Amino acid sequence: MLNLLTILSISFCPIIHPTIDFNTTEYLRSTWYIQQQQITGYQPKNALYCVAQTLDFTNKTVPFFDGNVISVFNYGNLNQVNGEQENSKNFTLCARQPNTSDPARILNAPCFLPNILAGPYWVLAAGPQSDNYTWAIVSGGAPNVKYPDGNCSTKLTGTNGSGLWLFSRHRYGLEANNLVGYMREFLLNMGITLSQLM
Repeated sequence: MLNLLTILSISFCPIIHPTIDFNTTEYLRSTWYIQQQQITGYQPKNALYCVAQTLDFTNKTVPFFDGNVISVFNYGNLNQVNGEQENSKNFTLCARQPNTSDPARILNAPCFLPNILAGPYWVLAAGPQSDNYTWAIVSGGAPNVKYPDGNCSTKLTGTNGSGLWLFSRHRYGLEANNLVGYMREFLLNMGITLSQLM
């Protein structure tokens, strides 16, 4: 018969939080290249070629919100490297930092949507130092789905509450590969599965 501690460890996912030592200016400094990620309802497998994200402070506004708004431009190719651009209309999202004391707990959505309809974009970790980010791990919120390996992550469907990304300032190459290995180990130590990363 399973004891209560065993049942709890099987049933629940780890409690995680965004990083507490987050430097927004450094995070926005230059483009991020996604090295590995999970699929989501809005990013299927065929859209995961040459994925990059560029963020910047903006003069855009969000309904019912007067805090920091960051423009988010996502780039990717469909079906192959150098394929058709996924975001061919150059659609830009608005990320919001609703709590200045917890700036890595970001919300993200089309700019016309209020925060209540925005999805979590949590920077779980970034490094190696707060004044020089070369890697970052981003999650679409708290892990709430248990996968067969016993670890958890976000869901693979829908928009809000889905997604896990390993970012690097390096587009490709040995440095990017080394950072991916480090980030994967970081996730495992948090109890987050690697099984869904592509």
